[in-house]
Amino acid sequence: MRGVLIWCALNFSTVFLGVIQGVSEILPVSSSVNLHFFSSIFNIAQFSFSLKIALHTGSLAALLIFFRKEIMNALKGLFCFKSISKTYCMPLILGTAPVIILGFLAKNFVREFDAPKILGISSIIFGLLLVAFDKVSGQIRRKNTIPTKMVSLIVGSFQSISIFPGVSRLGICITASRMLKMERKKAIQFSLLLAIPSIAGSLTLELLECYKNRNFGILFNESSLIGILTTMITSLIVIHPSIKYMEKRGFVCLAIYRVIIGALICFL
Repeated sequence: MRGVLIWCALNFSTVFLGVIQGVSEILPVSSSVNLHFFSSIFNIAQFSFSLKIALHTGSLAALLIFFRKEIMNALKGLFCFKSISKTYCMPLILGTAPVIILGFLAKNFVREFDAPKILGISSIIFGLLLVAFDKVSGQIRRKNTIPTKMVSLIVGSFQSISIFPGVSRLGICITASRMLKMERKKAIQFSLLLAIPSIAGSLTLELLECYKNRNFGILFNESSLIGILTTMITSLIVIHPSIKYMEKRGFVCLAIYRVIIGALICFL
């Protein structure tokens, strides 16, 4: 036990950021906003490129484990045309295509918006929009649990806005889903599923950058492994209760949190 405590103390910043990433990627509060805020508050300067990749890898691993049944069914849909309409295969493809296209075309342009005040303003605006559309939509229940092609494409188009810092990938997808009158539980589930190909695509681009620059070595270190494990374990612990909470209580408390943290980023 003493050895574990010493190990955690020596790797505090990585463990801490892994916990922040693990929680904020599962909730519609923007992991980029939270990582920026808490690393600034606690003066953590070790937020390297390799750690960023590690944290997102941990989030992806957790989502793949939690939604393993849905992912397997979606993969089966690729090879069985009769069952494709009963799986998330086509919704995930249509929901991911817009963010891949826009992300590829605008990746250099988006970097100009990576400023603290923009993070804060985005956190506030999109947090309020999330609550507004959730309240307007109410709790409408539909028999079809799989989103239609048109709904998937529209949600995916909104997801492409998440390439801008502070928007929250999960938050904007839930906002769009609720705007289209999707049931709250299904909106949360579909939005989390959409995060899987989006994070995978983002990681692929970042790994390609490493390949071009011939610096793959920076990815294989103790800090990266700690980041992956901490993020994955944290996400797996919080994902089920988080979904249950959002389904029953909505997003008011999360929006208040986004407004507070956004305002602090803007004025501190």
